[in-house]
Amino acid sequence: MGKSLIQQQIVTRDSKGLFLTGEVADTLAVSPNVDESFVKKYLNPISTYHMPSELKKSGDKEIDAYPPLFTFIQPETGELVIGKSSFTPAESSKQKNRLFVHHYIIPASRKEEWIHQPSQIFHIEQFYGSEDMDNLKDELEEIEDVSYAKENIFAKKQELFHVLQLDEKTFKELLFACITAVAEKKRVYISIPAPQEWHHKYSMWLLELLFIYMPYETRRMFGATTFHNEPEIIDNIHVMFVEQGSIRLRNRAVENQITFDLTQHKSSGLVFKEEEHDYLHYAYEALETATELDEFFVYCERALQGLDKQKKLTIQTYDDLFLLFYMEKLDYYFYENDKVAILQMLLAFLQKNHREKGELVNIFTQLLHREQLMKDGSIVQDYLKLVLEIQKAVEHVDVVEFTVKTLAYYEGEDICQSLWGILEKYPDTYQQVLSYMSDIFSYAEITEDYLKEKFSFQHSLSNVLITIKKLLQVNSSFEHNAIFIKLTKNRLVYEVKKSSHPIAVVFEVITYFQRSIPFQSYKRMVLPDVKAQLLVQLQLEKVNLADVKNFGEIFLLDKEERHFEMKGWEKEKFEVLELLYTYFYLPLEQIQHVFRMASIPIKGKASDLAQEIIKDNGLFKPYERFLLLFPGGMEGVEYRQVFSYIAIYGSEDEMLDYIEWSLKKFGTSPRFIHALKDYLITDRNSIWKKKEMKRELTNIRSQSLKKLLKEVREQTANSGVKFFRKYGILLIVLVILGVVVYYYVN
Repeated sequence: MGKSLIQQQIVTRDSKGLFLTGEVADTLAVSPNVDESFVKKYLNPISTYHMPSELKKSGDKEIDAYPPLFTFIQPETGELVIGKSSFTPAESSKQKNRLFVHHYIIPASRKEEWIHQPSQIFHIEQFYGSEDMDNLKDELEEIEDVSYAKENIFAKKQELFHVLQLDEKTFKELLFACITAVAEKKRVYISIPAPQEWHHKYSMWLLELLFIYMPYETRRMFGATTFHNEPEIIDNIHVMFVEQGSIRLRNRAVENQITFDLTQHKSSGLVFKEEEHDYLHYAYEALETATELDEFFVYCERALQGLDKQKKLTIQTYDDLFLLFYMEKLDYYFYENDKVAILQMLLAFLQKNHREKGELVNIFTQLLHREQLMKDGSIVQDYLKLVLEIQKAVEHVDVVEFTVKTLAYYEGEDICQSLWGILEKYPDTYQQVLSYMSDIFSYAEITEDYLKEKFSFQHSLSNVLITIKKLLQVNSSFEHNAIFIKLTKNRLVYEVKKSSHPIAVVFEVITYFQRSIPFQSYKRMVLPDVKAQLLVQLQLEKVNLADVKNFGEIFLLDKEERHFEMKGWEKEKFEVLELLYTYFYLPLEQIQHVFRMASIPIKGKASDLAQEIIKDNGLFKPYERFLLLFPGGMEGVEYRQVFSYIAIYGSEDEMLDYIEWSLKKFGTSPRFIHALKDYLITDRNSIWKKKEMKRELTNIRSQSLKKLLKEVREQTANSGVKFFRKYGILLIVLVILGVVVYYYVN
C-alpha cells in the first residue's frame, strides 16, 4: 500500500436477507495500492451491517430509520482503518436490500496524526453512501487528507451521562476496561440505555470520550464498533456496542470477557478497585474540567522509551507515571505517603533510555536534594538500595554525599553495617564513598568502625585477605592509611597467634600478598610484623618438611622484605630453620659450606630436627648430605651411628643401598669395615639375618665385602657348625680308621 497517501475501499452487497460478516461482500471500488490479501483478512470481516431487532420486525422502509455502523480497527500491520456501513432497505419485495461500506485506510507512517487527534477519527465529514454509487469509478483515488469537524465533545458530556445514566465510578470502570482489554487481548461488550434512533450518536460520544483518556500506546492498538445485534468475537475489535438485552453470560462470546449492561446497571468480568488507580482519578478530574491529557501522555511517551510493549499497555504503568508527573510539579504528597514506591517507579522507567528521560532524572536529583539523608530507619535499607540502583542506571547523578550522610547518621547502630553491605554491591559508588570519607577527617571514626567490622574475628582468614585486596583496589589511599594498616596488621598477627600451625597461616598470607596485592608500601608496613610473630609462635619440635619449605619461601627467597630485628630465641629459631631449608632444598656444595660455617649449637639442633624429618619421610639420599647430620660429617663419619640410625628408621632395601654406596666411598677404611661387620653380626635388625637380603649382599661385587662376609658367616654360625668346620677332617679320618679296624678284627 502507499506509504503516505490514504487509501480507500468501497464494498456493496445486495441481498434479500440480512448482511452478516463474511467474505462474500463485493468490492465495488478500491484505491490502487490496496492489497487483495489485506482486503480479505482485515476489511471483509468488518464489511457488515447488523439490523436492530426492532427495525427487523417493523420492516421500516425509511432509510433514515437505519442508523449507520461505525467501525475502526488497527491491524498488526500498523494501518488505521476507519469505516462506516449504511443500510438501504428494499422498497418492494422485488428489490433487494443493499449494504454500502466505505473504508479509509490510514498508512502506518501517518497514523500518529489520528492517534493524537481523536476528532480526525470520530468526526470525519464525508463517507460515501449508496446515493453516490452512480458517480463512483472502479478505482478510488489516493488522498492526502480526510476532512473532519472540530467539535467540542466535552460540551456533550452532561447529556451523555444523563441519558446513559453514567456516574464517576462507571466511567472509570469503562475506561479501565478499555485499557485492560487492549493489554490483555480481551473484548468489552456494552449495552446502553438509549433509544434505537439515538444509539449511534451516544455510542460515538462515549467512544470518543473514552478514547481521549486512553494513553497513546493503548490508542495505537484500540479498535471498536458501534453496533452489533449480540456479542461477537472479531479480530482487532476491543469494544463492541450491542443491542439491549443481548448480553447473556452463557453466550460463549462473552466467556472470560468484560461486559457492561448499562440498562441494568450490571457488569461482569472486571476486577476493579477504584482506590488503587490514581490515573483514573486524574482522568476523571480532567473530564470534569473539559481538559485533555496530551501533556501527560507526551510525558509518558518519553518515560516509556525502551521499555517492553506490555509495560506500556498496563494501567499500573500510568498510575505510577501520574504520581511522578504530579511530583514534577513540585508536589510531594504522594512521595511522602510511600517514598520507596516512588523510587521503585523511577528505577523501572530509568533502566532504559535514561538520557531521553530528563524529567525523571531531575525528579531523582530533587529527591536527593530534598532528603539530604534518609532518617527513617524502617525504610533506609530499601531506600538506599534503590538510590544506588538508579545511580547505576543513570550514571551521572552524584549520590555520594547522600550516601555518606546516611551512613554517618546511623553510625554506631547495627543497621549501619547492613547499609555498608548494600553499598559494597555497587563498586563505583562504594569507591567514591570510601575516597570521600578518607579525605575528610570528621568521617575518620565512621571509616574506622566500618574497617573494624570488616576485619573482626568473625571473618575467616581467606575472607580477610580478600577484603584487604578489595579495599586497596577500591581506595588506593588505604595503602598509606594509618587506621587501615593498623587494623589489618593486627588482624593478621592475631591469626598467627591463635593458630596451632602458624607457619601455614603466614605462608597463606605471604602467597596471597605476592599474587594479589601489588601495593608495595603497604606490604612493607604489614608483613614484617606478621613474620616476626611467626618466629614468636613457632615451635621447632613440631616443624615438618613442608614447614621448612614454607619457611624458606617466607623468609629466604625475598630477603628485602625482612625489615625487622631478630634476637634471642626468635633469632635461634630463624637460624635453625634457615639451616634446615639449606639442608633440604639447596645444592650439596652449598649445604656443605653452610654446615661448616654454622655454630655447633645451631648445627646440632638443625641436625636433630633433620633426622626427625628424615624418619618421617625417608629422605636418606643423597648420602653425602645425610652423613652431614652425624658427628664428623663426610670427613670423619661415625659409621656405627649411621648404621644404627638406618637400621632403626630405614628399610632393608635402604640399608642394602647404603652399604653398596658406602663400600665404594669408604671400603678401604678399617673403621668402616669394622663398623659394617659389627652391624651385620650384632645389630638385631641386621639384614644379614634375612635370607633374601643375605643373598643380595653376597651379589655385591666387592672383594673386601666378600672377605668381610666370610668372617661374618663364620662368626654368626651355630656351635655345631663351628666344631665341624674346625675338626671335620680329623673326625672323618677317625671314622674311616674305625671302620677299617672293625673289619680287620672280625
